[in-house]
Amino acid sequence: MTIGQLAKQMGVRTSTLRFYEKEGLITPDDRSESGYRLYKPESAEQVHLIQRAQRVGFSLADIRLFISNLADGNLSNKMLIEATEKRFFALEKEVTQKLILRNELTHFLQDLYHHEQEDHPMEQSAFGELIDRICPHPDEVPASRLAFEQLLQLHGCVLTSADGQEIIDRLRGQHVHIWQEEDQFKILIISQDHTVREALEQLADLEANCEVHAEQRPEVAHNSEGFMLTAKGENSFLFARLFLALAEESL
Repeated sequence: MTIGQLAKQMGVRTSTLRFYEKEGLITPDDRSESGYRLYKPESAEQVHLIQRAQRVGFSLADIRLFISNLADGNLSNKMLIEATEKRFFALEKEVTQKLILRNELTHFLQDLYHHEQEDHPMEQSAFGELIDRICPHPDEVPASRLAFEQLLQLHGCVLTSADGQEIIDRLRGQHVHIWQEEDQFKILIISQDHTVREALEQLADLEANCEVHAEQRPEVAHNSEGFMLTAKGENSFLFARLFLALAEESL
């Protein structure tokens, strides 16, 4: 492949591939008589590895470690293990900080609600209804149900309708990768089963008229790994939350 063909296949700019080459992450296999870079098909797999590693926060130096040790068939390299462990615990720290904030917010709101109930014990206020929506008992409500409830409260998302939940049920138990690119979320389902694409297309069609996600209809595409749902707009994170919850329930 030429650099242009590889860039098109991987959905990146040619300048990105030249940057990867400059950083020692990929190497052209040959050059044409005209001097154009030529790459083996395996280069696409290497670019994909680089992209995934960058998405989860590995540095270029760490990615070089992955590439060199994969080539040697040795993922037990001490430096690679240390880099991986360091990145994992950095993410765990970030997640823990967010969970602590969410926990404290829940207690703060509940304390305000109890204070309000002391003054007006017989009244169910709008604030009390808010508490019921966003501070459920986690042991009583499955993770995906919490996502459904959150969608429902935002003006009644169509995904919580009978048709929406029937579609979602067909997408349970799938191997899913999720990541963010600027204002959009990418949800990749690792499958070549066209019933999965059918369910995603039906979901996108249903969402086309949803007030919650009125910004833009989700896009569905197919690649060598599986089927990709791309959600854009201010509330697109709810798709990511929903598919994360479904993935957790299937573990």
